[in-house]
This record gives sequence, structure tokens and C-alpha cells, in this order.
Amino acid sequence: MKIPVLLNSEKKILDAQPDEMLSVVLRREGYISIKEGCGKGKCGSCTVLLDDRPVPSCIIPVGIVRNASIDTLEFFILTKEADDIVAGFKQAGMNMCGFCNSARIFSTYALLKKVYRPTQEDLEHVADCIECNCTDKKTFMNGIVYATANKHEREGRRNGNL
Repeated sequence: MKIPVLLNSEKKILDAQPDEMLSVVLRREGYISIKEGCGKGKCGSCTVLLDDRPVPSCIIPVGIVRNASIDTLEFFILTKEADDIVAGFKQAGMNMCGFCNSARIFSTYALLKKVYRPTQEDLEHVADCIECNCTDKKTFMNGIVYATANKHEREGRRNGNL
């Protein structure tokens, strides 16, 4: 079956059976940031942005992504938003394992898109959703705080002023 998508800002036709998981199809297409993990949508190793929302691609049948926008970490890492996040993670002293990178980066991106200044509850919610142990919860939460500050600085925002 031919499935048209916008993959990393390029129009593509995915040739796949509609019940194949998106993670399998993307790996076959050569996107190595999509890791094979739990296969149940819990570990985050296969996370992609689907219509600008982080989702575990291992539980998404490719047949339902017709005409959707899909961004992989290979593409997203080149954006200014990713620069803010990666710099924030480094400032916090995070050492990611490579297995959970997409889940941590995309969940932080989604949070920073949604709220101007994340609350402690927001930070804990994001940190609790990722099961990888390469970075402790507090360091990850600090990384999000630094990423928030980096985003505000890049956008020229100070003290909540727009």
C-alpha cells in the first residue's frame, strides 16, 4: 500500500502494509533514531513527532498516518528548538544513553510548546513518563528548566515579557 506523508518536511510515499508499525517502516526507510525497545509504547526509544506531538511509533499502525506530518530525531535535532533543549540538557549535566534521546527531547519540546514556564508538577509529569535510567529524574527536570531559559533567551523574552 502507498501511504503519502510529510516526513521530515519532505513529501514521501511509504510503501507498507497498513497494519505494519510506523517504527518498523521508518527503520526500514533508514531512520536510525527510531530504536527498537519494548514494542508497547512505554520505553520511548521509538518516539517521533506525529503532527507535532510526541508519540511512540511502535504502537502506531502506518495505515493511520496517511497525510500526517512525521518528524524523526535526525531532522528535529537540526532545529533551533533542539539547540535550546540539548544545550539545557548539557547545562544540567545530563548524559543520555542514546536509547531514550528522542523521548526526552520530544517530550521537552512538547512541554515548552505548551507552557511558557513549566511548574514543578509539569516537570515531574514529563520526567515520570520516561522509563530509561541513564539520567536521574532531578537532573532531567533541571535540564528542562535550563532548556526553558535557553528558549526564552533565544526568543528575547525576559521575566515573562513577550
